Amino acid sequence: MIKGLYASSNGMPPMLVRMEVISNNLANINTTGYKKDEMFVEMLKDPGVAPPAGAGELGARLNVEKITDFGIGSLMQTSNPLDVALQGDGYFVVQTPRGERYTRNGNFTVALDGTLTTNDGYPVLGRNGRIKFPDLQLLAQENVVIKQTGEITIGKTEIDTLRVVECKDHTRLRKEGNSLFSIAPEDKGTIADMESPLVRQGFLEESNVDGIAEMIEMIEITRNFESNQKAIASQDATLEKAMEVGKF
Repeated sequence: MIKGLYASSNGMPPMLVRMEVISNNLANINTTGYKKDEMFVEMLKDPGVAPPAGAGELGARLNVEKITDFGIGSLMQTSNPLDVALQGDGYFVVQTPRGERYTRNGNFTVALDGTLTTNDGYPVLGRNGRIKFPDLQLLAQENVVIKQTGEITIGKTEIDTLRVVECKDHTRLRKEGNSLFSIAPEDKGTIADMESPLVRQGFLEESNVDGIAEMIEMIEITRNFESNQKAIASQDATLEKAMEVGKF
């Protein structure tokens, strides 16, 4: 009876965490360049700690960890010359007050001073530093051309080349929100500039969230959580009756 209570109660916290993960994924289903999170549950046993009475092997501690799925999303055509997507591996590099950050979100715009920025106002970096258009009037008159290798030109004027990097170990990347990723200083060696990226102008990368799959899993988790609640209530009522019988 006690083991049944532990089995039901131990299974509920990971369900709550997974529900939070799914909710966040669904909330970002339309976020450009978003990478969905998944949950990993590991059962840990501490040999130095005795499990509660009646718990047996079910007294093991559950380690719940979120991991990021870096799978590539579909490319959506926008025909906006300042929208760019990476086909295959790679990340754009942007400058933030906290240092360089990496993103798959190529929804760029031009600031009033001619700097190419993200929608959050972070400058986009090229191989020569911040990318800046020197003549806004020329920008309004001529089409911006971004080649597959990342070179940016206006008419016959070459502006710069988008800086694109690759990460040798994606597990070192950490989410910061707004489709930005950071990496610890000691892991900088896993980041390297790409010589030949495949840049697609007029496209954006959609999130890699499968809305239908997430909704199905959410329904399953809800049902399982309710089943555990009912099981706990039933076992608690049975245990209470057993204790009443023992009083006579």
